[in-house]
Amino acid sequence: MTHLRCLTLDGIGRFKQYLDQLRRERRSSPPLEILADPSYSRPCSLGEVTIEPRSFASRREFAAYIDERLQQAGILEDADELGMWEWLSLFYFDEVCPVNRKGERTSGVSGRHLLEDADARRRHRHLLRGPYMLWRRFDGGTNGELDLLLSDALPVHSIAATHLVERQRLMSSQGVLTAASHLYMHPSSGKRRRGYSHESNGLRAFCRFLNNLPDCFDLASLSTDTIMALLPETFSTWLGSAEKQQDTHIESFQRLREVGALHDNRSVARDLGELLTEVNAREMTEREITVRSGIFRTAVVAAYDSQCAISGLGIRHADGSDTGFHFEVEAAHIIPVSRGGADLVQNGLALNRTIHWAFDRGMIWIDGNLRIHLSREVSTDSRNHWLQQFQDDHLKAPALEQHLPSREALRWHALNIGDADEFS
Repeated sequence: MTHLRCLTLDGIGRFKQYLDQLRRERRSSPPLEILADPSYSRPCSLGEVTIEPRSFASRREFAAYIDERLQQAGILEDADELGMWEWLSLFYFDEVCPVNRKGERTSGVSGRHLLEDADARRRHRHLLRGPYMLWRRFDGGTNGELDLLLSDALPVHSIAATHLVERQRLMSSQGVLTAASHLYMHPSSGKRRRGYSHESNGLRAFCRFLNNLPDCFDLASLSTDTIMALLPETFSTWLGSAEKQQDTHIESFQRLREVGALHDNRSVARDLGELLTEVNAREMTEREITVRSGIFRTAVVAAYDSQCAISGLGIRHADGSDTGFHFEVEAAHIIPVSRGGADLVQNGLALNRTIHWAFDRGMIWIDGNLRIHLSREVSTDSRNHWLQQFQDDHLKAPALEQHLPSREALRWHALNIGDADEFS
């Protein structure tokens, strides 16, 4: 066993020189002597981690191994010390840059071995750090979300890693990653389906379609089933395979396939609102209810243009990608589902998180003229003074009149959750 160390700046520089040399001289040997040389490496400050020379069948196998070694040394947080991953890349160089039958190594692309890119989105390209960080982020990927990303041999940086991992909007969604694995992987063999990189309906098209959905689609909150149901007709070939192997396709939501072509909140809210009206009249399985819940959230947020219906706030956070955003606004049921409320836009309000919490507890209620009222405890407790600014304001109406909140739902909420004595 060998103790894990870190390359110093001089050691990283020496490793980079070798990688540059390797592009010209494919048979040159790596400078393994610097691994233990105190002029080029130092002990790891994270803890006493021991590793062994060995081979790995896949990126997943390496990630599981190094995480186990780190945890056994008491390192429970993400391990990312300066020079550590460069040292590991050199230690396992025969694995990440193997010698071929001609006795030559593949060209040593420095970004696969050195963390030299300042852009965090591209640091996943490191052949060892990338799998480990994915493993840590998704706790080993027990739901299948890492099957597509970690199935390759250790030296391989696939298009899956590029197109999924470098789009933060997609990487924030366990449902997206699991859907990609269901679509493009054989569950029995653990290998990719033939043609998975096809331009029209392969992985690139899958990533492009989801990444370009309107902002109201909060992919991080949508289930795998909802993601699968959203995919348009062009993905039917893969959907058929996934249905046979994984039972992931849900017939009740065929119309969702048409929504992908929509590019504005109003059209999304209109079409999803109509679909919710249809499916709420049916008996549904547990999986179908999960999909319906995701549609409800998206439709309500779209109906109010991702802004709080009471405060008008629409706080948006860019997630590091060109098109991905997270909104602070949430979809609130007026009549809770647990009390018989339906997943209909008319039974929903887009509310920021604080107001959503207060609304669910009856501190805020709304009358039949869409005027905002506050419960008595708001006016009698100074800690609730922030809410007082909304007293007698009018609810900010959704873009389409058919999405106005149901008067009967508001009445129920005011009398059963709020403290209204009467409703008008």
